Amino acid sequence: MNGTGHYGSFVHNQVPSDPFQQPATPYAAPAPHVPPYDPFAPQPYPGDDLPHEQYGPPSGYGPPPGYVPPEFAPYPAQAGTNGFAIVSLVASICGGLVVGTLLGMGFGIAALVQIKRRPQKGRGMAIAGVVISSLTLVVTIAIVTTLIVDESRDRAAGITDVEATALKRGDCIREFDESTTVYDMPVVPCTQPHAAEVYHVFTLPSGPFPGEPAIEEESDDECGVAFEPYDTPQNEELDIYYLHPQRSTWSRDRGVTCIVVDPKGTRTTSILN
Repeated sequence: MNGTGHYGSFVHNQVPSDPFQQPATPYAAPAPHVPPYDPFAPQPYPGDDLPHEQYGPPSGYGPPPGYVPPEFAPYPAQAGTNGFAIVSLVASICGGLVVGTLLGMGFGIAALVQIKRRPQKGRGMAIAGVVISSLTLVVTIAIVTTLIVDESRDRAAGITDVEATALKRGDCIREFDESTTVYDMPVVPCTQPHAAEVYHVFTLPSGPFPGEPAIEEESDDECGVAFEPYDTPQNEELDIYYLHPQRSTWSRDRGVTCIVVDPKGTRTTSILN
């Protein structure tokens, strides 16, 4: 309803038809500030305005169930050269045919076993000791076998090795070696081919060693006289030798052995017959 008063005009608000509608206020709320559009600014992803579940800091990952971490033992310190390996090599080279072979092979095998269990040096020396000992053993067996075979062959042929001091009158010698020192002689029956024969044996007088010149002079005279009964036309070309004692054997041996040798070769008869 409009009216005119003395002091001016006024407007009466009409009651709204909606009882829940709020009456208009004389001042409107300011509009929110909208920043200008920036095409290069990062745009929010869909759903960023939704509430997010808050997570704490990530925890460390543990081992899977049933997993047992391995235990690493500390690497043992490098040891020196195995002592058995050194002994094996030295013994195999300097120990001789029997002792060196046994020690070289025994210590070499022991060294290889120890080096396999311990971080030690010396495997090459141990192998060398075993190899050298093995070769020495093979050579030793070959030598012994040869000697046994030769001895068996000599016995089968009637040949006997007799010490020079044990020779006696009538022994026929298969081979005669004109050496300065004689230890034994191969004795055979005089019906077999032989190069020499013992025809006289005697003993020098006891006492101090008279010297080799005196012994040779007396031996030469005695053997010459003892050959006279056998000095026949068939034996006149035989050479006379004698075995006499030396200073080192004078205290236990003063015997002289007179021997005749046929320079033409072997004989199958005895000069004593």
